[in-house]
Amino acid sequence: MEECSTLSALRQFPYDYLMHAMLGLAASHLGIYGAAVSSHALSHRVKAITLLNQALSTPPKSTAEADARYAAILALAFQASCMPEGMTEFMSMIRGCHVIASTTMTEYHDSLFRSFNQSGYGDSVRKILGAAPAVLKAKEQDLLDGFLKSLRALGPLCTSSLEVKFLASTERVVKVARVSPTEAFAQLSGHYGLVMHAALEEFAPFVDPKHYPAQLLLIHFVLVEFAIGYVALGEVGRRFAYREKSCIAWMEQLAANLPDRYKKYAEWPTNYVRTELVG
Repeated sequence: MEECSTLSALRQFPYDYLMHAMLGLAASHLGIYGAAVSSHALSHRVKAITLLNQALSTPPKSTAEADARYAAILALAFQASCMPEGMTEFMSMIRGCHVIASTTMTEYHDSLFRSFNQSGYGDSVRKILGAAPAVLKAKEQDLLDGFLKSLRALGPLCTSSLEVKFLASTERVVKVARVSPTEAFAQLSGHYGLVMHAALEEFAPFVDPKHYPAQLLLIHFVLVEFAIGYVALGEVGRRFAYREKSCIAWMEQLAANLPDRYKKYAEWPTNYVRTELVG
């Protein structure tokens, strides 16, 4: 009876795209832990994207509708972060969040997502975790030193303005983490700002699977975000273990597709994944 009531309530939900986005995210999350639900995850994702695109053809009529659209694109982005081949789609969905926020959310001052932006995210992290200096363990210091050395090796490969900015931002976050991992975690949102505001002619090659310098930048950033998150969040970070599985899947995919001349740039992050994540 309870299951029937739940299904009945879902059928009456006024924003089908959000319902399918939420169900798709839930299915993909379950799939990470072995549930045979990949077909359901994909089906709900396709329906959510199709229905959301249809909805976006007209302006929202209320704050609730604007919030539903934004929540749907967020769920689709987080679902992509659960997908073994979802790195490129994740970055594209992040840009989608910015498009919706900047074109349909600005007039709704009572939105539930009114502070859900780059500065709001950083302020929330600082409020919850603080940003006080921390004494790092030797293993954590070695981790950050290794990241920094590997990132610096990518410098000569960066040619576009977006690549140079993204590398500099990642290095800055790692340096901040040496003093305060929580402050570094708060500043990670700056990377998403770079991607969201990049011109299409810069963004397209940045997420092209065959543009290897940018792919190396992205995989370093994913691992930096994951590792610094665990240092900053401590045991709380273990609640987000799905990110570990996503990192491993994305890393393995990247390493498998790299031409020989780029493999050396992936040695450190690859070894980190194999020794620290896979064990």
